Amino acid sequence: MPELPELPFGLQYAAVGLFLLTVVAGVAQQFFSDWAQRALARVWRRISGRRRGVREDDWRRYRAWALRTYSSVELGFLQNVSVDLGEVYVPLQYEQDGRRIDVQRDLRTGLRTVVLGAAGAGKSMLLRHSMLRWAAGPEESDRVPVLVELTRYNRQDRSIQQLVVDALNRPDDEHPGRGRQRRKPTPPLVADAEQVTPLALAHGQLCVFLDGLDEVVTDRRADVVQDIKEFAERYPTCQIVVTCRDAVYDGDLRPTFDREIRVAGFDDAGIRHFLRLWFTRHRRLSGDEEPTDPRQAVEQLLADLRGSPTVMRLARSPLMLTMIATLYEADPGAGPMMPNSRAEFYEQAVDHLLRRDRDLGRHGSLARYKAGHKLMALRAVALAAQGATSGQADQRVISEEEIYAALSRVLPRFRLDGDNLPHLIDEIIERSGLLLRTDDNNLLYEFAHLTLQEYLAAVELADDPERLLTLYSENPKRWRETVKLWCAGANRDASGLVRRILGGNERDQLLALECVAEARQIDERLAGDIVDRFLLHLGESGTDKHLVLAALGAAAGNAGPLGQRLFDQLRVAAAAGGPIGEDAAVALAESRRREAIEALSELAEDSPTARAALRSTGELAIPVLLDRAQAGSLVAVDDLAAIGTPAAAVAIAEQLWGAGPVAVRAAWRLAALIGAPDVENELCHFNPGPFARDGDPEWYDWLWVPFTASAADPMARTMGRVGWLIDRSTGEDVPPDLEGVDVRLALGIGAKPSPFKTGKVPAEVSEALVAAARRLGHRRRVAAADLTTVDVEQLLDLIHRSEPELARRLALTVLDLRASDSRNALLRQLPGPVLVGLAARLWLSTSLDAETRDWRTLHERPEAPTVLAVCRSIAVTIGVLLGVALVGIGVVRSVATLTGSWVWGPRWLAVVVVLSLALSLVGFVAMFVSGKAGEPPLPAIFAVLLGAAVLLAASAFIGVPTLAGWIGAFSTAFSLSAVAIAIVVLTIWTSRRKRALRNPYRALLQRHDTDAKGLLDSPVG
Repeated sequence: MPELPELPFGLQYAAVGLFLLTVVAGVAQQFFSDWAQRALARVWRRISGRRRGVREDDWRRYRAWALRTYSSVELGFLQNVSVDLGEVYVPLQYEQDGRRIDVQRDLRTGLRTVVLGAAGAGKSMLLRHSMLRWAAGPEESDRVPVLVELTRYNRQDRSIQQLVVDALNRPDDEHPGRGRQRRKPTPPLVADAEQVTPLALAHGQLCVFLDGLDEVVTDRRADVVQDIKEFAERYPTCQIVVTCRDAVYDGDLRPTFDREIRVAGFDDAGIRHFLRLWFTRHRRLSGDEEPTDPRQAVEQLLADLRGSPTVMRLARSPLMLTMIATLYEADPGAGPMMPNSRAEFYEQAVDHLLRRDRDLGRHGSLARYKAGHKLMALRAVALAAQGATSGQADQRVISEEEIYAALSRVLPRFRLDGDNLPHLIDEIIERSGLLLRTDDNNLLYEFAHLTLQEYLAAVELADDPERLLTLYSENPKRWRETVKLWCAGANRDASGLVRRILGGNERDQLLALECVAEARQIDERLAGDIVDRFLLHLGESGTDKHLVLAALGAAAGNAGPLGQRLFDQLRVAAAAGGPIGEDAAVALAESRRREAIEALSELAEDSPTARAALRSTGELAIPVLLDRAQAGSLVAVDDLAAIGTPAAAVAIAEQLWGAGPVAVRAAWRLAALIGAPDVENELCHFNPGPFARDGDPEWYDWLWVPFTASAADPMARTMGRVGWLIDRSTGEDVPPDLEGVDVRLALGIGAKPSPFKTGKVPAEVSEALVAAARRLGHRRRVAAADLTTVDVEQLLDLIHRSEPELARRLALTVLDLRASDSRNALLRQLPGPVLVGLAARLWLSTSLDAETRDWRTLHERPEAPTVLAVCRSIAVTIGVLLGVALVGIGVVRSVATLTGSWVWGPRWLAVVVVLSLALSLVGFVAMFVSGKAGEPPLPAIFAVLLGAAVLLAASAFIGVPTLAGWIGAFSTAFSLSAVAIAIVVLTIWTSRRKRALRNPYRALLQRHDTDAKGLLDSPVG
């Protein structure tokens, strides 16, 4: 083998190879280190993720499945009709200390929560929407939600943990393996769910939603309760939410689940919000290119609802309101026939669903069986599903065999043979949607909603109260709603059944009172005795107090002698005050009678409970509260804001043009209400002219310009007045419970072009910012003392993505330093991303660098001055070259003048040029030498500046005439003037375009959810 040639200078191949390897390693580290770190991080996340029960691919597939599954919801009571949940969902609320709190937002704060509510209160929709919300933005939550329907516990011998595994082990219904091209087996949503789930649960990475504890059959409910408790104790860091009907729940999960949230019915604002979303969806689906305004349909239906307090109480249930709106759309010409009870409404709904083929003229081609026959069949099936005919205590699903057995007893009445059974069942399922097939393999069925099943069972037992009582005594929780619906029937006397129930325990006695409120026919003396018995217990505590007060209020709202007598007794008790008076006030509000509004208004000034009760009556209280507000009551303005409907907002807007504290409070309250689309749409039609003083200049004409077609728009004047009042208020004028101020007002007034307070952000705050960013993965080392505005914004954004609360606290620290009183209170209402962006700009500055013109042009979208910037650069380059040329000519000719080779002008001028050049050079050298040891001396700096200034002036004095001698005086003057003018004009023009492009208001609002608000779209017409 030949030897390698010797290297020069005595170098060795090993040394050269080591050197080259070092160079390669250095280059790789310089250019590929970040990529390698990211690749290793991805590998580690996959390995550790599998170990901890998390794998990104699994959750990505599961998220896509959740979006497909929960975005669309079947109505159940209308066949083949579904709605987009995101289009019609209205957030549920619960009441606490007279305030309404968003249930979904509050669920995130507790590990063990039981959500209680009446039938149709929206508990299941709450969990579905929570799943959809997570799937749309998984980065906002630290846990992955899993929805388990507890009805599966009825028909499967599976534990809670196994049901969670089953939920994650569902097949991916849109995997490519399902196509013809690829016949691979469909993978599950989460691979190896049996091994993955326990690890994810143990690390607290899941949030388990257990829906429908009340729908578990009675003989298995104790088992499932114990299983849920053990599951919660086994996984203490796992978040668990259980839903159940409040009338069924007896605190079974305590003390493991110590947090209970009771869902409140829709208030007037919620009803209006839902109807607006519903009818907007209907107009959009109608095929019109420009959907019509749904306000007319909303107002017409609301007027019908307000005509009957009984109906309005029904409409506070999301399920009932959905059915009302659906049937209203189905027959808009005649309009809805408002029922007097739940039972009558269900009767209308079922009748419509069974007869709509005939009403649409298609009965002969699509239906074989009469509506009456199908109704009788459904009644028999519902009774069997309730557990009245089988050996089981109760059940939610029913098998085909049980359906055949139930229908075999009623078919002879139709003069039909057994061969019609399959066809009859199919027609009921396909044409009415009241009965659903849930499992084709096992032939299992269930009703679209449990309430419909309970109603049909009550109708089937209409003539057999003894059997109903027997069934209730065997299983009170299962048959409680059926008993109430039985009593609500219009053609039966409920006295005997109610009297029998009254002899039972406390829960039975409460049911008797609820039956009095629902019954259409009952003995007046019996009803009076029941009501009097419960009146004696007013003021006492108890877990069922809310049910007692609601039932008393419903009875007091009924027409007739009993209702009037009870109402009078409640009014007297409320006036007496004390605990009894507080309960009586709540019951008065539940009656929804106009006389109750007047009575509560007299008590509201001195009784917080009466005030909260008055506020809960919704729009019925607006006239009373408006009178009190005009008399100077700030509390009345707050109560109008709590009602929150468009009508209440208009009443508040009427107070803006007065003088004194009421106008200021109205401005603050309207600033929070304007964010609701319903309110904004209504205020667009509000004319402040009759309330404003002629020639009154006290409003900002610029504030609402970006959001209206013109400054003359009435809405612009209303919101301009709001901004003017807020801008002149003090910290004492800010309502203590203020929240949710519209971002347009909070930013437009809070960050208006005026200086903020001076002061330096404390060093410890900057250090906390840097430390938090490094902890969250910020790789570039930044010293707290050397932060720039760009650095602060990047660090705050990083923190906000992972720990939004920490980012908000840091931002509020800056606001506390820069803004005070009302301005601070206003800016605190900004959404998190906007607040963080504003704080970053004010971290090192006392000004936002904004002008009023920036706000007026907020909606404009200027183009980047690319061409202008290039032209300006060319002009500046030419100008610099001309300047260098002139200086060079001046220096060369000055030296030539001193040597006598190229003389121009006086000799002293040449001396000045040469000396100024020498002075500049000496000063520069002195600065360079002394700068290595420390700060350059001031004399050196002065020498450089003085020499450069004299050199430029003297050289130009020599260079311009010399240049003119070469190309002519006119050409020289024209060229120099053109270049100077071009530089000035292009610089100004480019600066203005760049200033418009970096509009600070637009940059901040772009951080907000512009898709939801459309804040930066073209102005509203």
